[in-house]
Amino acid sequence: MLLGCALLACGGGGGDGKGPAPLPTPQAPAAGTLGDGRLDQILEWARNSQNLPAVAAIVIRRGQVVEKGAVGLRSAQASVRVTTSDQWHIGSMTKSMTATLAAILVEDGLITWDTRPIDVWPELDGRINSGFRDTTLRQLLSHTSGMKRDDDYGPAANSAAGTLMQKRRAWAAEVLSQRPEFPAGTWSYSNIGFMVAGAMLEARAQTPYETLLTNRVFAPLGMSHSGFGTPGTAGALDQPLGHWSRASGFDPEQPTDANEDVLAVTPAGLVHVTLDDLAAYLQAHLAGERGVGGILTTDSFRTLHTVVASDYALGWSVAANSPGLNATVVGHNGSNLRWLSAMWFAPSLDVGVMVVTNGGGDRAGAGLTSLNQVLQARILSTP
Repeated sequence: MLLGCALLACGGGGGDGKGPAPLPTPQAPAAGTLGDGRLDQILEWARNSQNLPAVAAIVIRRGQVVEKGAVGLRSAQASVRVTTSDQWHIGSMTKSMTATLAAILVEDGLITWDTRPIDVWPELDGRINSGFRDTTLRQLLSHTSGMKRDDDYGPAANSAAGTLMQKRRAWAAEVLSQRPEFPAGTWSYSNIGFMVAGAMLEARAQTPYETLLTNRVFAPLGMSHSGFGTPGTAGALDQPLGHWSRASGFDPEQPTDANEDVLAVTPAGLVHVTLDDLAAYLQAHLAGERGVGGILTTDSFRTLHTVVASDYALGWSVAANSPGLNATVVGHNGSNLRWLSAMWFAPSLDVGVMVVTNGGGDRAGAGLTSLNQVLQARILSTP
């Protein structure tokens, strides 16, 4: 998770250690200050440092967007340039949204942090492995349930029959019948745990996860250009394409559902957003941490941002003394191997940042890490 300088390879849902090694990073440009008109120049430097297809970033401070930029190409094999209104796949940054949705339903009284899968699906009594019988929603959202990181995405997940809601319920039943990989309470990153959590939320609300997130998180925050899966229309180049990292460069991939691991895993990492939409989401959490409620009470926001285990809270990672900022930073990163993104906010500085590229692999990580360092310097240099 890109919290500070160089944690981008950790826990993002895939993408660490993939593709060719990063290129040597050229000397960084002078950081300057926020709003000095040099953001695009810095983005171009970060993009060129690793030959990335495109790079974008947005910075919020004191409740306002103070910088926003996007440079590069929607496809490495075409000349269409990205824009600041384009949509970007954010991978496991979705986990924070799933936890936010959970907090909303907790406030609604539909579920509690201590609700267990057996409480949601009592008909599974006798099928749930004893190691998961007392697993709670809180544990699933903090990666402390003992559930494995990923699954073989087998018949329960990929069944042609049924809705996504039905597939998630079947998939949850399948993975809950298996033995935990770790003792309960042990921190171990789990995409499948978030899928189970999403299935619990939609079961209690009797509404599909995608509809819940749209109606309860996106709509209230004005995130009208956010959605699910890979953005864009196949063959149209109306949005950036994700790119595989290859020794010869970055290879674009057309947007189809078949490119996702399986659509039922959406609660763990299949949301796409625009820069402005994500800024609105970050601002809600930043304001909540600073004592201003909104879609949640301030107590609920702070519950989401309170560490449970191994610097991980509920859908968010927390760095108590982030290098480069000397401040507590809350954030997450995400990748599906074709995109890489990271977001973070620092309550004491009243600032939030998102950086993203439409490429995957270690070169993408190196480019965004370098970019993040310069953005932090700009923040600290700004009165």
